[in-house]
Amino acid sequence: MHGRCLLPALAFLLSAVLVSAQDSKQLRLVDGGHRCAGRVEILHQGSWGTICDDLWDLRDAHVVCRQLGCGEALNATVAAHFGKGSGPIWLDELQCTGKESQVWKCPSLGWGKHYCGHTKDAGVICSGFVRLAGGAGPCSGQVEVHSGGDWTPVSDGSFTSATAQVICAELGCSKALSVQRNVPFRESSGRVWPEEFRCEGQEPGLWFCPRAPCPGGTCRHRGAVHLVCSAYTEVRLLNDDAGGSQCEGQVQLKISGHWSALCASPWSVANAHVVCRQLGCGVALATPEGAPSRGGAEQVWTARFHCSGAESSLGSCPVTALGAPACGLGDTASVSCSGERGHLQQGRVLRAGAGNWFRFT
Repeated sequence: MHGRCLLPALAFLLSAVLVSAQDSKQLRLVDGGHRCAGRVEILHQGSWGTICDDLWDLRDAHVVCRQLGCGEALNATVAAHFGKGSGPIWLDELQCTGKESQVWKCPSLGWGKHYCGHTKDAGVICSGFVRLAGGAGPCSGQVEVHSGGDWTPVSDGSFTSATAQVICAELGCSKALSVQRNVPFRESSGRVWPEEFRCEGQEPGLWFCPRAPCPGGTCRHRGAVHLVCSAYTEVRLLNDDAGGSQCEGQVQLKISGHWSALCASPWSVANAHVVCRQLGCGVALATPEGAPSRGGAEQVWTARFHCSGAESSLGSCPVTALGAPACGLGDTASVSCSGERGHLQQGRVLRAGAGNWFRFT
């Protein structure tokens, strides 16, 4: 008897769990180039859908940016600025105050009720919660977070390597390469973010990391923290000969989607060996100086690599991004690789040819 009564109860409970799982809501931004810009999409009842731009303004956008941990809203876009979406149009005529914790808690016409098509999909452009400022590019610089309308540096007192990894990944800058502390602040105000970040390393962004208020509202620090990420995981050698070897030419790095020439001051043989190895081009035979910039490079990257020569890629080498002098387009790094079997022996470059090893000094 008890068994027959228990079965309907279990079935009801399982049904409730399934309904709850299907009704779990999620929010994302699509087709904006990074996670803090794009068309607003909501996952509801198992389907991704959009928001209509009727009455869409910065107060609505502020709620979206805050909910995603993307700082403040810079723009509330309309008329499918980031392209037309598909699926249901979940919400229309939102009237957020800007203080709501989730965009679907704002007053609206109700779920699935609307008077528009996907040509009126709403979008946002957010400031982002964290940035690297004042460095040699978008993937290096002083760590700053955004809240309340301005950017504030993060204290170097308890900044961890796990926090660095989260920031680099969030910014699309691969992995953390170096963390420099006790760096002079970019501005003289001396203000620092009043919280300590305690990331574990797997969080999708700095906003989602555990944090704790600093004692007395002031974090102990010696200065700002400067972070360098290993965004330069793509390397190529470019020369003027369209049909020439891919194993010799100007060293170019792909940084945040753009190709940059690498400054030759300084450029060591050890660095050159790593580039050749990374490209599968054997070992370095020569490092021509003063090579002019080739086509395809949009700027000159001034960071200085300090490879030992044994690393598998430039992204594994220590790098200095601060204090590097300006570098002109006529002073870029180049390398000529063996392009075949080769190895290092006792610090000398050897190359295979005609059955013998020839030594280059």
